[in-house]
Amino acid sequence: MAGFEQKAIPSSLGSRVAILVTGPKALLDSLPDKCRSQPKSVSGVIYGIGHARMEIVAEGQAAALEHLVGDLDEALESVEGAMSRVVWQPPTGGYEDHFPLVVLQPKMKATITLEGDEQTLDYYQRHMRIEAVFNRGLKVECKRLEWLTVTVTGDSTRIKSFIRWCQRGPPLQRADRIQVKWANS
Repeated sequence: MAGFEQKAIPSSLGSRVAILVTGPKALLDSLPDKCRSQPKSVSGVIYGIGHARMEIVAEGQAAALEHLVGDLDEALESVEGAMSRVVWQPPTGGYEDHFPLVVLQPKMKATITLEGDEQTLDYYQRHMRIEAVFNRGLKVECKRLEWLTVTVTGDSTRIKSFIRWCQRGPPLQRADRIQVKWANS
């Protein structure tokens, strides 16, 4: 094996889909229930991003995700002015099966818990401050016990980007499990 390689994504994670939906408030209000009615093998998060838009990020087996996309497309067909954009991505893990709705505010706080071996968490901790503070302008606090708990405060879109970075991991490492809890700052 030559050169640097990214730590492999476990194949057990399945697939990941991000769906950006634009439409009237009544349609957007109905989407969380559609997501939560999916089988327990599908997990994810729903971001209310304002301006009549919502982003649904879901992970699971490809067939179950295709069913979710079909259900959402069916709901959009009958609504004038409603549209969606679907993007398939590599899975990252760390989502909850009850699809929490996170209404993004300009300033928010997220607590991210990372689990993994000691070497991986050390590597994360070293790279995390650079990513959060210098690359995204976030305020960060780290606590290390058996796992690494990071609290970031700042612009919600930058926090969302930082969480995605945590899920993908710094070069050569990936946490075994990631949990995210959002709160208003």
